[in-house]
Amino acid sequence: MTDRESGDDAAPSPTSWAATVAEIRRDRRLTQEELARELGVAFSTVNAWEAGRAAPQPRHRRRLEDMLHGAGSGHHGASTQVLCVDDSLLDLELLSATLEDAADILDAAVTVHAAADAVRGLVMLGQIRPAMAFVDIQMPGLDGFHLAEQVEEMGLAASVRVVLVTADASDEVRERAEGLGLPVLQKPVSLRDVGVLLRTVVAS
Repeated sequence: MTDRESGDDAAPSPTSWAATVAEIRRDRRLTQEELARELGVAFSTVNAWEAGRAAPQPRHRRRLEDMLHGAGSGHHGASTQVLCVDDSLLDLELLSATLEDAADILDAAVTVHAAADAVRGLVMLGQIRPAMAFVDIQMPGLDGFHLAEQVEEMGLAASVRVVLVTADASDEVRERAEGLGLPVLQKPVSLRDVGVLLRTVVAS
């Protein structure tokens, strides 16, 4: 009998993840909505995981396993912490996936965190102290430029490299970013550009 026939290569069933998600929420005292925001997915997605109706994608499994075992608070071992902040869940998922693909190409241990709004992003910046933060410029309330200024005020500018992400990479936007000393990536971000930036922190 082959490994595949014996089921060794089979993906975990949805029901096996239901207890894991429930345990993470209980340990971290998170609602399903709060966990969804932290992972950059929809509330209905977390609800389906915990109800055993669906299983997380591989990139979400890795993040859930990190959370279950206590990773994701500061720099753990050789893993580089990276934060993505974007109020668009679709863009947040795409950026997170691109970062994980870039990490695989670099053969680097990278933990990608996601925040679906700027306020949550600021909280997570203080909690995990990431090496790099990819921040959407156009967000309601606190935009990417102001969030970058908050990073400076929090005294994190020396340890957190902020990268601005936008669909509007106009000359005005680029000039303002240049004045703050921040790189700008245009959406949809390319794997190459993300990889070049990621290399600067995983090698440091």
